[in-house]
Amino acid sequence: MKRTIMILCALLLSCTALRAQNIALGQRTPELRIGEWLEGRQPAAAPLTYIEFFHSSSPRCAEALDRLAGLQAELGNRLRVVVLTREAADKASPLLAPRLSPRFGAGLDPQGKLFAAFGVNYVPFGVLVDAKGRALWMGNTLQLTRRIIEDSAK
Repeated sequence: MKRTIMILCALLLSCTALRAQNIALGQRTPELRIGEWLEGRQPAAAPLTYIEFFHSSSPRCAEALDRLAGLQAELGNRLRVVVLTREAADKASPLLAPRLSPRFGAGLDPQGKLFAAFGVNYVPFGVLVDAKGRALWMGNTLQLTRRIIEDSAK
């Protein structure tokens, strides 16, 4: 009996985890409509876009920013990074502003509309999207590597 209950709990938790995000690989993602960019700096388009959901209180999010900055520098014009935060500009700016570049931007989502549209329940979380808006990869950004990006884009 105890084993059956444990199995049922595990199944319930796995179903919940599967529904944690509103995205399916290979399918179009919600439209990325950003009303305000940090410092007014919208990043240039690229064949691949990585959308990073961020909160400044998370040390793991700061680690993810470092990883993304490195990946963006390695991949150059092939990758644009868009960091989304629900925080006000003054709160997020100390961590995000130093990283802004022509292909690395930060969008402000104070009402959390994009977080809700993507069904984001935890951070760091990100989605790799192709030029047609299809999800190629998603998950914890700290697991993202150049090889994953290149393999996903094939």
